[in-house]
Amino acid sequence: MDHTMNVRYRLAGAIALTCALGALPSLALAQAPWADRLKGTLPVVPPVSEPATDEAAPSVPVGVEHETLAAGLKEALAIGSQRAVETASKTDGYLGNPAIRIPMPGLLGDASSMLRGIGLGRQVDAFEKSMNRAAEKAAPKAAGILVDAVREMTIDDARSILVGSPDGATRFLRRRAGDPIADEFRPIIAESMQEQGVTAAFTALSEQAKQRLPALETADALDLPDYVTRKSVDGLFVLLAEEEKKIRADPAARTTDLLREVFGGSD
Repeated sequence: MDHTMNVRYRLAGAIALTCALGALPSLALAQAPWADRLKGTLPVVPPVSEPATDEAAPSVPVGVEHETLAAGLKEALAIGSQRAVETASKTDGYLGNPAIRIPMPGLLGDASSMLRGIGLGRQVDAFEKSMNRAAEKAAPKAAGILVDAVREMTIDDARSILVGSPDGATRFLRRRAGDPIADEFRPIIAESMQEQGVTAAFTALSEQAKQRLPALETADALDLPDYVTRKSVDGLFVLLAEEEKKIRADPAARTTDLLREVFGGSD
């Protein structure tokens, strides 16, 4: 089963949780594998591609009950998390996105242009590709952890998030889920890097670079799996913050009645 299918199964739990709150209309993507089990009643959540703005976070709408507020935030987090994980998990999810692409580490990264200039461009590209592929392979593991973090959100959490910074929900999830996600990512990334010979490639590249540019560090100075893990987690939350800002700032991104009630309707 591919990464996207895995992600959708794991996040089904988050949607079921918000449905249980009573005021929450069901949520699903048009082709989610669990849609049939919900008897076709789920509205389609289309992808949103419009750029986010830096508008301030909205105040709590007048008349919105606390339970509805919490349900709306849970739904926003479920939507944003699903989109972020699916985006990161697909081929070139990291490699093809300049905002989250994992570059070469340390001084090698700083000197990548110089390395290309001295004939090591092919090695640089292969090494960067292998790191980003490892991140893409690990990304689906974030789904279940994000589900747990959404489940633990309280009404007070929801109120603070809504009136806080434009990425308040993302910050909440980063605090609750960032370390557990890193713990899940690291062994997958380490295994993937070993299978692809990333460490050996990095060592060889470092040695070649050192011969031509002696000031550069060698592979001994860096924990590669740790570096790729940290960058992978950072990238995932960059994507989640983008999704949150869209929901807050763009009425067209509020794709369910509950989101429009909590964040404001379209004009």
